Amino acid sequence: MSIKSNIKDPATGLEANVVNGEEENALVVATRPLKTFDNKLGYFSNDVYGIDMNQNGAFGGTAVKIFDGTDSILWTATDIIGGGKTAFNNGEQNHTTGGALSIKNNNSPIGDVYEIAKGSDQTLIGYVSFTMWVYVDKDWKLGDAVDFYGYRGASQIGNKVDLSDYFDYLDYDTWHKITIPLGDMGLDGLIIDAVRIEAEAKEGKAPKYWLDDIQLEETGIPIVFTLKPTLGTWLHAKSLQVVLASSNDGTVAVEYPTMPYIPYDTLLGVSIASGIDYKRINNGIAISEATINKFIDFMGLSNARVTGKGSDGSNSWVSLNVQFNEVVTLKAEDDDKMTLTINDDLSGLLYFKVGVGAKVENRE
Repeated sequence: MSIKSNIKDPATGLEANVVNGEEENALVVATRPLKTFDNKLGYFSNDVYGIDMNQNGAFGGTAVKIFDGTDSILWTATDIIGGGKTAFNNGEQNHTTGGALSIKNNNSPIGDVYEIAKGSDQTLIGYVSFTMWVYVDKDWKLGDAVDFYGYRGASQIGNKVDLSDYFDYLDYDTWHKITIPLGDMGLDGLIIDAVRIEAEAKEGKAPKYWLDDIQLEETGIPIVFTLKPTLGTWLHAKSLQVVLASSNDGTVAVEYPTMPYIPYDTLLGVSIASGIDYKRINNGIAISEATINKFIDFMGLSNARVTGKGSDGSNSWVSLNVQFNEVVTLKAEDDDKMTLTINDDLSGLLYFKVGVGAKVENRE
């Protein structure tokens, strides 16, 4: 036996009726969107440079050289905890011009710590970043963490950072430049006398890697371009649109006349060493990172595809679109944001902007 029921609004007492019309008996209903959105084409931007990302973020001044595998007489490297897995003057890999040696770390267990000490105080006033070069042979995976931090006397200074956040650790058998702003380490304007490297976590077997040319950079602050929602809104980002132009003439190789001339290992002919660092930050924590060193790195991102290209015989341009697998929601109240950090001289590009396809939800 059926149970008589009605759809009724408890606030107004209004009920839905069954209508006998030309069609079968049915409820007459009206639906309205639960939320309303505004389409938005935004850009990663910087307070000084606006949305033009073809800027010079490279370092200048006089760097303080810290360690180069003992090719030069610099700071002193020693094991602090553990040891036996680190060689400070290994000759299997080298990055230093005219040198032959570097630090080799061969699968250190969790908790191993080694230190590179000056033997006296090093003020960080007037300095902006640590840089170094890393070469991964194998075994560096998502769950691995190799921490880098400042030290003075018997105390840690500032906070630890994971080297994994500053380079593409899955790209083995090549040298990567790492750039770590002092602000990330909480070291702006402080004093240290050493830096330490610690095996913090591992996934299975720990990484096998080399470090070389560790130094403290004096000038050339990395330039951060940010995408974030305005106060009282959420920004639902669906895609990124990257557009580049340079004085590369776009010449097509004679033997491949149907192929566009887009160098895979540069940004339209402009070489970068430190890379463009991407971060997605939620509640102050970076939950997603990537480093872009060349055009092919863009193409390795989620659902990336070239959407346009052209040349006027003197200059060339290319655009590519990156579709996220899921919509990324950035909440203003949590200070959520995405950032792209320029660490190299990209002024050789004629045009470089990164836009976002998104919709804005008003939360007030």
